[in-house]
Amino acid sequence: MLFNTFEFLLFFVVVFFLFVLTNREKTIILRNIILLGASFYFYAQLNIYFPLLLVYVCVITYISGYFIAKYIEESKKAKGLVAISTLLSLLPLVFFKYAYIWDKSILLPVGLSFFTFQGLTYTIDIYRRKIDVEKNIINYFLFISFFPSLLSGPIERARNMLPQYKNKTIIDWYGFVDGSALFIWGMFKKVVIADRLADYVNIVYISPESHTGSTLALAAVFYSFQIYCDFSGYADMAIGVGRVLGFRIMQNFNLPYCASTVKEFWRRWHISLTSWFTEYVYISLGGNRVPKYRWIINISLVFLLSGIWHGATWSFVLWGAMHAAIYLIEHYICPKKPGIIYHLYVFVMVTFAWVFFRIENSGEAARIIYKICTDLISPVYMGSSAFTTILTAVLLLIFIIREWLEYRNIIKHKYIIEYVLLIIAIALFGVSSSQFVYFQF
Repeated sequence: MLFNTFEFLLFFVVVFFLFVLTNREKTIILRNIILLGASFYFYAQLNIYFPLLLVYVCVITYISGYFIAKYIEESKKAKGLVAISTLLSLLPLVFFKYAYIWDKSILLPVGLSFFTFQGLTYTIDIYRRKIDVEKNIINYFLFISFFPSLLSGPIERARNMLPQYKNKTIIDWYGFVDGSALFIWGMFKKVVIADRLADYVNIVYISPESHTGSTLALAAVFYSFQIYCDFSGYADMAIGVGRVLGFRIMQNFNLPYCASTVKEFWRRWHISLTSWFTEYVYISLGGNRVPKYRWIINISLVFLLSGIWHGATWSFVLWGAMHAAIYLIEHYICPKKPGIIYHLYVFVMVTFAWVFFRIENSGEAARIIYKICTDLISPVYMGSSAFTTILTAVLLLIFIIREWLEYRNIIKHKYIIEYVLLIIAIALFGVSSSQFVYFQF
């Protein structure tokens, strides 16, 4: 059951109706039980066995949180419990990520990386005394499994979501319209931009060796926007669904391709994961409060772990290493006031790195980049249909202009007429797929 299906619309209408009936101070527990049941039902639609992993992570982190809080004054024991909890929580993730290398038939459970990391925020934050232990098991299980963000984030923090589950949410016209508008915008990015771009990218990358450098360059640019619109589109829809119900889920993207530096890009891209690694890995390693050589190691390690989080192949490791190198080089030589040329440089480097992200074989990815650099002035393949490819490029250009105008604060809000046009565009140009890119992670 995906957001961009009629099945989800029907599911959400039923959930919303039951939610409104029980969203009262006296029936908060019933409301949360309904949401929890809906979340497990939602997850089970993908695979009947997936909820077992969800229960495992919930139980491990919930029990661990209780014992960490109990022995919080005994530093060594509490630290040991955090370590054991982390290892036990990560076991399924490590197994499925690495077992897939040897056996391609093993199905990677959708969302496993996301709700595992979400559970870790709870136990680590208890150890760091940022939150108290959650005694209500229904509230805690709901925090891990809340259906809007279950499959592909954002990776929330217990300190943000748990307090919201304990109280009645405010459901009003403004929240309903705001959430619905965000959902429509996310849907547009997914089915009109991302899925149309995917048609061209998939055709080219099936046999990249048979295409010219200019074609591979266009496919690389298309993929940069495909993965952005696909992933941020899901995040927008998830946040929008939560907002309709009165919940405030954290922002996950903020116009990343408008960034003028690589550092700024990572402040705007996959914010929930970037901030997770910053808070729970980078700072734990000492952050920037260490000698220069240690800081370089810390930065490099964070990017490498981010690559490994995405998948257990050398391509993902190289993707992380490339970003580490770009980040560190920029730290020492970036101009104080980056101009449009540097902005384009950042986009090009990020796009080159995405080639390794998209192509599992790192050698083939390297050959693609080499061909782009040495055969850029050459005929461009127009895809299965010249009209379709040109239409896709025009729609993408309109989207880019809209994003840039928003970044420059020339357009600060999306107006009703915009959403009417978005709905029309979805109806006319939507090419909905049955998958989201980040479901594989």
